[in-house]
Amino acid sequence: PGPPAPAAPAAPALRGASGASTTVLSVAGSDVELRPDLRISTELPSFPTPREVRHPSCIRDFDLQTLPRASLVIPYLNETWAQISATVASLVAHSPLEVVDEILFIDDGNAPEWQHHHELLSLHPKVKVHRNEVRQGLIRAKVIGAALIDSPVIIFMEPHCVVSRQWLEPLLEQLALSKDHRTLVMPTLDIIPENNFNQYLPANHHIGGFDWTLTFGWKDLIEKRNSSYTYPDPYPTPALSGGIFGIWKDNWEQMGTYDINMTEWGGEHIEMSLRTWRCHGRILVVPCSRMGHVFRAKNPYIVHVPEVMKNTKRAALVWLDEHLEDYYKKVPYARQIQAGDVSERIKLKESLECESMDWYM
Repeated sequence: PGPPAPAAPAAPALRGASGASTTVLSVAGSDVELRPDLRISTELPSFPTPREVRHPSCIRDFDLQTLPRASLVIPYLNETWAQISATVASLVAHSPLEVVDEILFIDDGNAPEWQHHHELLSLHPKVKVHRNEVRQGLIRAKVIGAALIDSPVIIFMEPHCVVSRQWLEPLLEQLALSKDHRTLVMPTLDIIPENNFNQYLPANHHIGGFDWTLTFGWKDLIEKRNSSYTYPDPYPTPALSGGIFGIWKDNWEQMGTYDINMTEWGGEHIEMSLRTWRCHGRILVVPCSRMGHVFRAKNPYIVHVPEVMKNTKRAALVWLDEHLEDYYKKVPYARQIQAGDVSERIKLKESLECESMDWYM
């Protein structure tokens, strides 16, 4: 399952030592071609349009010529067509397609009844599908997808969201302001209840964090951490809540993409958070960018808990430094888990001249 939903308001690749080349994961995969006889639909599927919950100052014109071009990467496995189609329809309706190169879906080894290739490709010419013939897991699927796009900006998305109007422009604007390309940006994730896809609950502006088990949780409101904060300014957050964020592609590659020896799902967002902040980057939540997200109690696919624990331990071994024992005290059985060789990731940390865990805290 994903992280718990943030509280709503009361009112409704791998890169090793410096200079090493990026290694693209080698997998059996195929691009799903748009057949000549396939007609693009002239009407988008219906989707629940979120009510306007943005601050009035967010509603303005953007100069698209000043924004970088982007592609969206969306892995999917065992997702319902109702939610996937609503995701795509809202993206097409509410995105400035002039700066969107493609909406790339990564079919991560779906059985035929869950592939939806024909339906996806018929929605819009910018929708593409790449199929992993064998399931690679969410982490590796994102690495594969990112390697397939040429846009300067990658927006990682999920297939059970409904985006609001002008969700993309504020994210791209903040990335454009990042002259060193080291900023990651997150939208505000509003809440779509799992049992009612037509409902939309605005979330508050929390920061993200985690405990010594490396489990994510929503923490204080930003005003409690910074009394001078003015809503809806972008604000820093110590941790990513999951897999929805935007990043410059050159930064994604230079800072080591994901640890591709992590498998399936889990732990990668904590590792990415530690690596971003400690290796001279920053993570911003952009409140003017909003989307509804289904926070699910259970994933629609099998998640092997030992694999999640292996992922978490790999992050701990590389990034917790002298605080590794704090992790083991909270997760004592992790001492026995075989996490594999992490020397490549340690070399990465050294080559990026990253700060210590004490600095981060």
